[in-house]
Amino acid sequence: LMGYVYQITKKPIEKQAKQTQQEAYKLVMKKATGFKKYEDQKIKKLSKQLKNNENNVEIVQALKAYQNKKNIGEIIQVIDHDGFGGDIELIVGINQQKEITGVEILSIDETVGLGMNAKNKEFRDQYKGKKVDRFEVVKTGKQSDEEIDSLSGATITSKAMTSGINGALEFYDLLKGR
Repeated sequence: LMGYVYQITKKPIEKQAKQTQQEAYKLVMKKATGFKKYEDQKIKKLSKQLKNNENNVEIVQALKAYQNKKNIGEIIQVIDHDGFGGDIELIVGINQQKEITGVEILSIDETVGLGMNAKNKEFRDQYKGKKVDRFEVVKTGKQSDEEIDSLSGATITSKAMTSGINGALEFYDLLKGR
């Protein structure tokens, strides 16, 4: 019976997940009119070159974002495996100037009222519009673009989110040959 239910629900669940993913692409790169995936082989090869992968970051997918056939940036889907409640899956938009255009969370299972606050726009928008090589989480109030205010009571979640975004930034540099 369980197998039968699984077979019936498998395709609708996959379809919903793909739709959520597509919506996230458009949210992190609002000006994009189209996307083109990088080959899986290239993603795997470049992922092995990540130097600052101290927090177990996995690059799942990367896409070129286009506006009327002009490349306007990259979209990188990343999983950080060190969240307090497990994996945190993010989609990060980065324009041609290496500025974060948006961060969306595809999946997160953190503590309600603490780590789940990472889904709040206010927290995610700390990254948006920033042009940095690497972010750092602080608890005492950010003083520069590189610093991200930690969520109260959820430092592990804050660090996992930031680690995932740092992984996306480093992967962006590898894609661009920097």
